[in-house]
Amino acid sequence: MSTTDREIIITRTVKAPRALVFEAWSDPMHLAHWYGPNGFVTKTHSMDFRVGGHWKFTMTGPDGTVFPNTVVYKEIVPVERIVHDHGDWENFALFEATIIFTETEGGTLITLRNLFPTKEARDMVVEKFGAIEGGNQTLARLSAYLVSLQTL
Repeated sequence: MSTTDREIIITRTVKAPRALVFEAWSDPMHLAHWYGPNGFVTKTHSMDFRVGGHWKFTMTGPDGTVFPNTVVYKEIVPVERIVHDHGDWENFALFEATIIFTETEGGTLITLRNLFPTKEARDMVVEKFGAIEGGNQTLARLSAYLVSLQTL
């Protein structure tokens, strides 16, 4: 059964080794510098990066709106893949995210796949929150951050 009407897939190749990209995605000290669309600030409240562990954080938008988020890790394959449920502080499983890190010549291909329970849930985040553009901005921020780390 096809899930294409319930998913958002965003890809980006970054000029950084796969291990560094994975570290930037799994360490709250890194996440604070890039996670979220342009103008958003991410603050980690707690993070337990292991299968079954939680990452509890807030994203504050440019207008000051605070969005509570929770991630529950379902699968972690170091430097290759992270799978987690993503939701808010009351409902941890609004969608499932799979992040795949593929080594490429000169960098790492990141594939971000968000799978929603229904087409309507997917369409709502695209229309109301600009999820596709926000995802592209987030990966662009990650790319710029990784470049800055390697030029220090």
